[in-house]
Amino acid sequence: MSCANPKCDTRRRKLRPLVISLVPRNQNNDLSSSTDPTSSSNGSGEESRREQITRMFTTHPSLVAHFEPPIFSPGVPSRELRNRLKCLEHANRAGLIPEVEWEAICRAVSEQTSHDSVDASKAVPGGSQEQEDKATEGKQERKHKTIDPFRYLATTSKIQPNVHVTTDTTSTNKNENKSSKKNRWLEYQTTSLVPISPQRQGSDEDRSLPYSMEFWRKAKTLNRDRSVLACTLAHLMAMKTLVGEGESDTPDDDCRFDFILEDNVRAFADIGDAGEYPEEASTNGNHQTELSSECADRIWDIIDASNSVPSECHMRYYGWLGSLPNLSWIYENHVPRSEFRAASLQNDLARKCRIFPFPTNGDFELDSITATSKTKEQGEQTNGEASSAPHFTTPGGTAVWGTFAYTVSSAAYHSLINQLQNDVGAMLWKGKRMRAYQAKPVDKILPRHVLSKFGQESVHIPDRVAFVRGAMLGSLLHPQWEEGFCRSTERQYKLSCRGEAVSSSVPQNSSESTNDSDVWDHVWLTNEERQIVNHRKKSGRWVQKGDIAKIMQEVSNSYWSGGFVKSSRGLERVIRLVTIAVMTSFLSLGGDLYLHALLPSVFAFNIPIHNRCKRRNPMHMSSRAPEYERKRDKLGKVPIISRTIPVEINGLTGLSVKGEAERANGSAGNGIKRLDVTVWEMDKPSDLIQEWWSIDESERNARVGDPFGVVMWPGSILASEELMRQHYSSPDESPITNAEVLVLGAGTGVEAQTAALLGAKTVIATDINPLTLKLLEHGAKVDDRIGNTVEAKFFDLFSDQALPACDILIAADVLYNSDLAKQVGRRLHEAIVQSFEEGRPPVKVIITDSQQFHGTNFLEELAELLELNELFEQNNWEQLKWETQKLENVCGSGVLIDEDQIYDVDVRVVRWGW
Repeated sequence: MSCANPKCDTRRRKLRPLVISLVPRNQNNDLSSSTDPTSSSNGSGEESRREQITRMFTTHPSLVAHFEPPIFSPGVPSRELRNRLKCLEHANRAGLIPEVEWEAICRAVSEQTSHDSVDASKAVPGGSQEQEDKATEGKQERKHKTIDPFRYLATTSKIQPNVHVTTDTTSTNKNENKSSKKNRWLEYQTTSLVPISPQRQGSDEDRSLPYSMEFWRKAKTLNRDRSVLACTLAHLMAMKTLVGEGESDTPDDDCRFDFILEDNVRAFADIGDAGEYPEEASTNGNHQTELSSECADRIWDIIDASNSVPSECHMRYYGWLGSLPNLSWIYENHVPRSEFRAASLQNDLARKCRIFPFPTNGDFELDSITATSKTKEQGEQTNGEASSAPHFTTPGGTAVWGTFAYTVSSAAYHSLINQLQNDVGAMLWKGKRMRAYQAKPVDKILPRHVLSKFGQESVHIPDRVAFVRGAMLGSLLHPQWEEGFCRSTERQYKLSCRGEAVSSSVPQNSSESTNDSDVWDHVWLTNEERQIVNHRKKSGRWVQKGDIAKIMQEVSNSYWSGGFVKSSRGLERVIRLVTIAVMTSFLSLGGDLYLHALLPSVFAFNIPIHNRCKRRNPMHMSSRAPEYERKRDKLGKVPIISRTIPVEINGLTGLSVKGEAERANGSAGNGIKRLDVTVWEMDKPSDLIQEWWSIDESERNARVGDPFGVVMWPGSILASEELMRQHYSSPDESPITNAEVLVLGAGTGVEAQTAALLGAKTVIATDINPLTLKLLEHGAKVDDRIGNTVEAKFFDLFSDQALPACDILIAADVLYNSDLAKQVGRRLHEAIVQSFEEGRPPVKVIITDSQQFHGTNFLEELAELLELNELFEQNNWEQLKWETQKLENVCGSGVLIDEDQIYDVDVRVVRWGW
């Protein structure tokens, strides 16, 4: 299987990739190859990742000549790890569960399911109504019957709790009292029925359980890390196949696999004539011999360089990444100091590829580097960095990321499996103050184990990679880091090409400099990914994969988008200021005006504007128009002004007993309930927001911060109305009374004050802007009706800090951009799951959004929420969904101008748990 290209340097056999990819449900989960790039597995005509990577290896001329069609190893859907039987099945396929335990599990499951089949066969069709009813009842019982797979693994017996607890409260006996009280709850004891390995690691309780029981006890508590565990199991299955122990139908040596890839990789592919990027193989059979393969050449260079060094290799990378400072440190410090050198290495080989060991903490200490990754409490990220990979102020932490292209030795695999089979904690761990377990990623488990078992020189990393991550491909595990992965790929390529030709297509004496984005010109990409890269080169911004089609259409239809995109940074700033002035002049003229029409999509600013709000005539006053005198004050040197919002609901007849308190606060008659809420806003916020808009994006957070919480937004009015509606419509005690309420992105605090006035026990109102928190605290303090109910608290949604426990969760108009919207969705998932895990009633949710920016529908974009809705649907529970409600004659700040504006707006809202 040698290459027919006479220009090829290697003239080796074809390489055989093993790709980890989720197999469509309508196909077999066994290893399978796909050579038909035109087939669509999802039936919708949209090309899946599996089809994309197949097309990459089977249609590009430079890859067809050097690579066999890819073979696919099945991925693990994270949603299946919620199911106990599925979770154990995947763990067994990964080689983790001992054979004796799996036999006992299969026996238990087989017996319990066979009994159900026998019972179902006894139902005679056409019998009496009573027999049919019993058969239906039995069917329903079997549907909800829990199958115990651990029936033959262990027995659980009840033991007598320790009821003799001393009441001595002296300091000397305080620890004994705590221990005694804790022991009172240890009422059950599990005894294993199968032999347990003496090498098992963990606590005494863990080592007393069979492996599969301990694995499920810890895996079932996973929340967001369920996808991480699924990724680890999928890699273990692929490694099992790589070393020849998997479910492959072709076990002969001639069809062995050379490396493992994830389905998010892209290979280096040569550029054709006239700078074209050939994606389809020519019909001429000899055409593929005209191109050498940059990717294959790099792989063979890596193999030759690795085999020539003195140390034995047990893990070899063909693609890797790191943070931007770590990459600079690796190429400038670590590689020159630590690269493997051998006398047998020829000069041209050393120039092509250098091999260096996996960086460790000891390597960082050689350069006096002790800093770790910067926490979010230590500093805020800018809007441009919010979606990037973890930012480091200095090198440190985990130096190398990713296991998207690598190979391992058989000895390394068996050693790893042996460790994982005896230590569940090597994959699933929990700190002392953590509620649930977390999963360790495979890119930390694998290299760390190989280093500890085979030595510091057993992991080989090349300075020139053969595979990169796809441009904004859409990570299932780290969607918020996509832009960071792209930036790291560009930096890595630039550092690896210093002093060398960029590729075989660039002559050695070329004077062309290597730009950051040059890497994408040498990598196979789909048409959509190529459009993303071109947009990045023109505008300097990365966009999500799902947004590029809309952006390209809008840019083509926009008269002045091209000039703006190609403008320099200085001209860009001037255009921003001119646009602000034009918008201000239009707004001052009055009349019907849609602000969104003045904002071409090419700006792509993450700024909330009433883009769905139709401006009303200022002379048209209504119940929402200001009817109260606005007071002025100062917070330090910042001028502030009050705004009274009448929160109204109608359609309710009579006034319940719980509403008598509100009658004195402004409740109207004729079935209308009304509550007046007074908040404080920044006077003349246009100055602050114009400053935020005019300065460079990288400086915004440092100089201004988030300026949008200093005024009231329509979503907070709808959230307050929803609180009142739930308060008055409840036939029993109001769900607001004595409830603990948590408000995310509270802003000026309309909804927070409403909850307090309706009888909430505590209201924790959170925000990230110190000025906003001061406005919120001031508004609650000056209202004698609220007292100490409202607590203004700093909270960063992107931090690792857990949400405070609450009965009601509110987030009103905080979906400014895609990243923030997804994070709100993750916090929503956290709150719901947290209430279930703690055995409390499900948290009640109100989320509103009056802006409805593109890419902020987190209910459709977050896998964990899709899984949660599937679970709700299976159990006939209420699902999370958007509803739209119209607010008329909303009176609020003009944001960019000083005068108030009156407008109508459509607000979407999520109501759940009520």
